[in-house]
Amino acid sequence: MPKVAVLPDHIASQIAAGEVVERPSSVVKEFVENSIDAGATQIEVRVSLDCRDLRIADNGCGMDPEDAVLAFQRHATSKIRTADDLWTLNSLGFRGEALPSIASVSKLTCITRTKDASTGTRVECQDGKITVVETGCAEGTVMEVLDLFYNVPARLNFLKKAATEFGHIQEIVQTLAMAHPDVSFTLCKHDEVVLRSSGSGSLRKTAIEVGHFSGNETLIEIEMHDEQADIKIIGLAAKPLHFRGDRKGILSIVNKRPVRCALTYRALDYAYSDLIPRGKYPLAVLSMTINPATVDVNIHPTKKELKYSNGNETYLVIQRSITRALRAHSPQPEGLYHHNESPFASVAENNNLVSTAAYDDGDSSGSVFDRRGGASFMAPRPISRQIDFTKELSTVSVVETDNDTSYESKKLILPQDWRIAGYVHNTYIIIESAVGMEIIEQHIAHERVLYERILATQSVRGRVSDNVQPFLISQPLNLSPEQEAQIHNNARALNDLGFDFKFDADGAVACTQIPQELSGKNYAVVIQTILDEISKADAANFQLEATKSIACQAAIKNGMPLGHSEIINLLTDWINTPRNDTCPHGRPIRMQYSMDKLFQIFHP
Repeated sequence: MPKVAVLPDHIASQIAAGEVVERPSSVVKEFVENSIDAGATQIEVRVSLDCRDLRIADNGCGMDPEDAVLAFQRHATSKIRTADDLWTLNSLGFRGEALPSIASVSKLTCITRTKDASTGTRVECQDGKITVVETGCAEGTVMEVLDLFYNVPARLNFLKKAATEFGHIQEIVQTLAMAHPDVSFTLCKHDEVVLRSSGSGSLRKTAIEVGHFSGNETLIEIEMHDEQADIKIIGLAAKPLHFRGDRKGILSIVNKRPVRCALTYRALDYAYSDLIPRGKYPLAVLSMTINPATVDVNIHPTKKELKYSNGNETYLVIQRSITRALRAHSPQPEGLYHHNESPFASVAENNNLVSTAAYDDGDSSGSVFDRRGGASFMAPRPISRQIDFTKELSTVSVVETDNDTSYESKKLILPQDWRIAGYVHNTYIIIESAVGMEIIEQHIAHERVLYERILATQSVRGRVSDNVQPFLISQPLNLSPEQEAQIHNNARALNDLGFDFKFDADGAVACTQIPQELSGKNYAVVIQTILDEISKADAANFQLEATKSIACQAAIKNGMPLGHSEIINLLTDWINTPRNDTCPHGRPIRMQYSMDKLFQIFHP
């Protein structure tokens, strides 16, 4: 007697449902994608309190009676005809497994009508039996699922709490709405509208409507068309002041399909690596249009993952689009004055020239700041003594030095309505603006300036070539065993960054060269600090983390006093530096308080 038997269709469909229908959100995903493929411009999803009764209605093209019945057959699909069609997919669905799989684990009713038909079709499916009747209905399709997993108790037992399952459903609707902003979505839990998008066609508006962004973030537009790679990218990314502790704030869309895209994750990690704290992730939506022949979406039953035939090239396009957008986003306020960039610029205060000379404290790095200790020489001034940025400042010449060749002749600008309202503990600069108040920390503002300046001198990001300070006599270092191991293991990378070391036969380490930015510093302590910091970095980010540490060690420290002109130079350099919202480690450089916010603080 033969041992091999062909399974009945309804059992085979239940097996297939184990892969396709993981939970209620899987049902919503499959039916909503079918609605989008049917050309719907309005889609409504209704969910019961326990998430086991679902209703998805659309105004798409609908189905005629023959297709409505045939759709319940396994592998019946209108999306493809041959295997080659898998490489030219323009639809979200294509396998023909979802409808029969869902019908095998629920009580399913399909009500549908085409535009030209006078009546519709009602198809009911339960326990492998299908009944078909004619019915009156609106154009489009309604899918009603009742008692999901009623005949699969094992799967039913694995369902989470209703709130958790609804959260998955909401995420599905959110992502599909952003992938198709020209479609209006409504999500209801019982009789309550939880989510609604307008179908405006605007990615920005839709992303806020569905709650991916709160609406309080400053969003940066991302747009790139690489004709050679045949890739077009549009998207939005929140400025680095906004981030999460997980990747749930990142949405990747490829050919209008929301997916988990490792390339997007890597590109965002790279672009934000010196903008947000380590272990945090940005908020972003990236929609990529790519030749379908270079993407394989047929690698997972849920179609949430894909493979690229030219992954490296695709990654570079994504990474460049994000990086350029972040660097280009430097909106300048109206009403500006200009002066030439100079490390030792003179500044006019109330039309009386106040000169800033080149301070010589052994620092040959071309810094604009006085490193002298002692009491502050810039105490908080009354209003009459504040620097008034509304008055025109005199144009000054650039002072060039042998050690400062990185500056180019260009214009720098400051908001015209800014006034210095105070200087707190030689650390925080208080700015009065037309809209309220800003507080800027001097150390991390200077750290960002130096970091971007160092990067600008590097032919390859994370590598320094010529800006170094060699020692005539090598200087011995007192290092721990762990620090010595860091130098030995990363000698080549440290040399690229401007360091050089000599290793004696007895194991002693001496420093023979440092990056120019660290000239005049207590180099032994600085090197120890850098070695401790980079010990926490992985190999891929070693040089970038070291560059951050160099900028941090070279920057003016909090508590070091600055004069009027030095503060102006710092503010000018900082506000004209790209990506100036945060320091390279992700800390916010300024805190902004509008007049409304200040009023709310004092009048809660």
